Amino acid sequence: MTPRLGENNPNIAYTKYETPSAFRKAGAFLPRDLIRKGVYEYRLSPYMGCSKRCQYCFEPHNEFIHENEVKIKTNTVSVLKSNIPELDKSKAILLDGYDCEIAEQKERIIRSSLKVIVEYGIPLLIQTKSDLVLRDLDLLEELKDSGVFVNVSFSLTSLNQDHARIFEPYTCSPLHRLKAMKKISDAGIQTGIILMPVLPFISDSDEELDLLFSRSAENGCEYVVPGPLRVTGSGRQRDMCFGVLKKHFPELVKRYEELYPARQFGPKFGSGPRDNAYLSGLLKRIDEITRRYGLPAVFPRIPEPRSERGETRSRRQCTLDSFL
Repeated sequence: MTPRLGENNPNIAYTKYETPSAFRKAGAFLPRDLIRKGVYEYRLSPYMGCSKRCQYCFEPHNEFIHENEVKIKTNTVSVLKSNIPELDKSKAILLDGYDCEIAEQKERIIRSSLKVIVEYGIPLLIQTKSDLVLRDLDLLEELKDSGVFVNVSFSLTSLNQDHARIFEPYTCSPLHRLKAMKKISDAGIQTGIILMPVLPFISDSDEELDLLFSRSAENGCEYVVPGPLRVTGSGRQRDMCFGVLKKHFPELVKRYEELYPARQFGPKFGSGPRDNAYLSGLLKRIDEITRRYGLPAVFPRIPEPRSERGETRSRRQCTLDSFL
């Protein structure tokens, strides 16, 4: 039986431990081509693993947790406090973990961490699929009102409810994420969409993309950063993706095998579609839609501090290629 969107995942077991990885330099465990240069410098991760278990995710590759396990980093706040006095205040912290709603509602590690970030005035980027971020809107507003960069990015795959039930059933409804984005925007906080992954022949039609961009624009979105699905050449993530296709989209299996050919060895975090014509066509169509709704497909850089001469802040943006 397919769960209702946003329903708690009953298979998840929670364990507690302490680790210095709760706060670290960004990209410490990622391959170079996946590090988002120019977007954030530090990463705060109160939880290891995710309760969502989306059907395209790379969580099965995490060798530090058991299947269906989420680890709670109980020393997150103390690690943050010991590091934050030395941070470069022109560089942002990426904060994740709201997706572990059950644990966060009980432990409140993110909220405690936000109080420290507000105290020191460090730029902040939040990325989430959860509307739980609204619980801490008061702290985000306080940080924003102090003149510090704050940005909340909501991850979306599609606005199609049926697709969401298939690929991310334990995640709150895409429509709820749009409503949360509207509240964030109404509070004067920069917000946008991370449209990842775009699912070939499922969520990449002109109609699907146009609907997502138009509804996002109506709800205060300032950018939509897209990225196509990545699939490993072998292993659990590939098996999971193709298992879903065989069950729900059997007519697409052959096309996916052509876009994502099987191979014994390959990047741990998979590869994008192996078809340059498809990729160029997708990006061209997305570019046309972004222009239609005035939503750039790039992530805004943190504004540079004003110089002593009072020069205006930089509005440079990182390109989509560098973000991906």
